[in-house]
Amino acid sequence: MSDKTSVFNEADVRAFYRLLNHKYLTELRFLKRGYFPAYAIVTNEDDFLKKCKVWNGKRNIYAGLRDRREGMRKCANFGDIIGVQLLTLDIDPRRPAEIPSTKEELERALEVGEVIRNWFESQGYIPPIRAMTGNGVCLYFCIPFFEVNDDNRDEITRLIERFEQNCREKFKQILKDKDSTIDSMYDLPRIGKVIGTLSVKGEHSEERPWRLSYFIDPPTRINDEKLLKSLLRGTL
Repeated sequence: MSDKTSVFNEADVRAFYRLLNHKYLTELRFLKRGYFPAYAIVTNEDDFLKKCKVWNGKRNIYAGLRDRREGMRKCANFGDIIGVQLLTLDIDPRRPAEIPSTKEELERALEVGEVIRNWFESQGYIPPIRAMTGNGVCLYFCIPFFEVNDDNRDEITRLIERFEQNCREKFKQILKDKDSTIDSMYDLPRIGKVIGTLSVKGEHSEERPWRLSYFIDPPTRINDEKLLKSLLRGTL
């Protein structure tokens, strides 16, 4: 096979950093089954890019989705999250664990993502930004920064979990037809794939290849106040 470890999209990696829109810092994690996990804490876009370049093709690269507290020096736990400004729906085709998707499996997940995106747009929400993650599709919903503290972190976790559960119910037919699932991403310290980096899950093969993740829609951050209000009311 060709040297896929050299595949990297700097523009998408930078765009992903801006999409996160973190106040203080960003937590990166570098993971691959069978290898000891590594992490880094970065405070600016250039350092984010440098770390991703170093690890691209060696590990799967993830970043914390929610805002971490200022001065954090380790991987975040539940109490380290200070804000939510991004909701995600991560859609994967059903397949054996820890292996890349086939072309057909990936296409099924992409079809689900398109249906969900179009539904939100039809309901007057700002359509989520879609990205192909390597083996599936992730939808990013941008919302105004919502502060998380010890008084509300359990409640906001519950509301994000309800959002995911409601989407599974609302789109259960297309999920069933396309044999795909919406992964659980509601826990506050959750990490997500850095778009623009190579997915190296499992072993590369012609049928199940490693793929470079990429944005499907322009990754322009537009905060959706209506979506945040619906989330807080528990009506999404």
